Amino acid sequence: MQFLTPLGFLLAALALPILLLYMLKLRRKQVQVSSTFLWVQLLRDQQANAPWQKLKRNLLLILQLLILAALVIALARPALRVPAVASGSVIVLLDGSASMNATDVSPSRFEEARKSVRALINGLSNDSAMTLILAAGSPQTLISAETDQSVLRQALDRARVTQGHAGWQAAFALAAGAARSSQGKATIVIVSDGALPENGLPALPGEVRYIPIGESRDNLAISALALRPAQKGPQLFAEASNYTGTDRSVLLSIYFNDELIDARQLNLRAGSSGSLTLAELPNRSGIYEARLSDPEQPAAPLDALSLDDRAFAVYQSGSARRVLLVSNGNLFLEQLLASLPAIQPFRALPAGDGTVQIPNDPFDLYIFDGILPTKLPDAHLLFVNPPSNPLFEVGAPYREIGNVQVKEDALTRFVDWSNVHILEARLAQTPPWANALIESDAGPLVFAGETNGQRIAALLFDLRQSDLPLQIAYPILFSNLIDYLAPASAFDATRSLQPGEVLSILPQTDVEQIVIASPSNTAFTLSADQNTFTQTHELGFYAVNFLSKDSTRAEYFAVNLFDENESNIEPRASLQIGSSAVAPAVSQEIGQRELWTWLAGLALLILILEWQVYHRRQIHWYTGKQVHL
Repeated sequence: MQFLTPLGFLLAALALPILLLYMLKLRRKQVQVSSTFLWVQLLRDQQANAPWQKLKRNLLLILQLLILAALVIALARPALRVPAVASGSVIVLLDGSASMNATDVSPSRFEEARKSVRALINGLSNDSAMTLILAAGSPQTLISAETDQSVLRQALDRARVTQGHAGWQAAFALAAGAARSSQGKATIVIVSDGALPENGLPALPGEVRYIPIGESRDNLAISALALRPAQKGPQLFAEASNYTGTDRSVLLSIYFNDELIDARQLNLRAGSSGSLTLAELPNRSGIYEARLSDPEQPAAPLDALSLDDRAFAVYQSGSARRVLLVSNGNLFLEQLLASLPAIQPFRALPAGDGTVQIPNDPFDLYIFDGILPTKLPDAHLLFVNPPSNPLFEVGAPYREIGNVQVKEDALTRFVDWSNVHILEARLAQTPPWANALIESDAGPLVFAGETNGQRIAALLFDLRQSDLPLQIAYPILFSNLIDYLAPASAFDATRSLQPGEVLSILPQTDVEQIVIASPSNTAFTLSADQNTFTQTHELGFYAVNFLSKDSTRAEYFAVNLFDENESNIEPRASLQIGSSAVAPAVSQEIGQRELWTWLAGLALLILILEWQVYHRRQIHWYTGKQVHL
């Protein structure tokens, strides 16, 4: 044992005043008498008695000295040297991802991890400092380079588990920065069930140790739930996966607007999946929900992780989008617009003098093929072979088109440009508000972006000067662009988001305010010009209410886990970090466990005992008078 603040023993000198007070105090015995008349002279003699008395055995004195001794030793901070996982500069990565909600350890894996971190804090030596990082969707440093254990415990108590995956790349970057800025050797401790990416994690500076959390792999999950439109109504696909080590039977129930429409029992082998497909569903907007339960005990918990036992999908039956094509005549574009689903195409021809008159009726999208009106409409626009305009400058045509590259983007998904040939394109610079989707050595061929609330896309070549309309890339590219420029709703409700993923919103022009209700009925208010929503941390479905002067309408979107890395809750035996495998840590360092809290508690208990002894001596009820002898 050692004492971290030995100067605290100087307070033991307070025992001298306590002893002097007991020696100066003249004690007399209480005796009941019938009258004080004969004792008057004796009471006068008390004034002549000497104050100094021989110190006698006294229980109160002993208790008070014990209280002082306990407090003095507590202030000296006694500590035992105990084995510890880390010492010195310690950086703790606490896993706060969805799998840490599992209840295979009581009350949950996250609380067990918090307990392990608290043990690390209690084992810190007086010259050690700890940085605590919560690994969640957006990792955060809860406290940095702190030596005070009470402050570290308070920071640990603020940590909360989430319902999504953890951003381990960002968490590792925070840990690496803390390790490099620390003085001396740093030790990084990962407290997790091992739900980290199996590869791609960078090496960390200093020594890395791993404290595993969790005991079992008991979990079944809904791994997919999707809808797609069809002629006779939407089709639904649901998949359930068995991540346990044994064969399991599970009941998969499908609800539409809280009404049960189908239920199937799936027999899933260990490590396998089973699916369910439903067709000709009601062709109206609504919320589909899939639930997993035990066929024999539907009300009992199915597994150790309940977050992925439910999933949601939203079907939005939107009306056809109105698209106006302004062109001198382009059969390729006319046939394409006629073939796209949920599109109501219109065509406007220029006048005899070449001027373009835009109809007064509003359209969801305007496509300008080689010609422009005097004033562009304040709406979403698609340009094909455009001249210069107020939105971007266009230069001279060129024919040396080489080294064409398709950028990775949602708008170029499944676009194969390898067989596309362009005879002539126009020079232009990608506007600062746009991203180049397809470009050559000379400049962009296709770009898209958003400016002042308008979504704009442009193809800088004439379709008739290329073989693009003859390639499979043509309908795919234009379908992606039109869905981006004129979505069927304010957002793509059919796509399920993951927790923490940003939702892009494109409200109608008359919307004044947006109110979004989360699955826990928490309301978030956005202004009409706020096009993104980031508070998607809860699993379930969200209601997006668009408020305008004359009307209110609602759309919905779903947030689901659908993450095999989180649903497979089997604790990992080791972590692959950089090129090294990190095994579970053992106590290799020497830490310190302070005992002052126990001594302070002991002093409090003795104080309570002393108070009871004192009052028992002072409070006696008698029928007669009392005097002191």
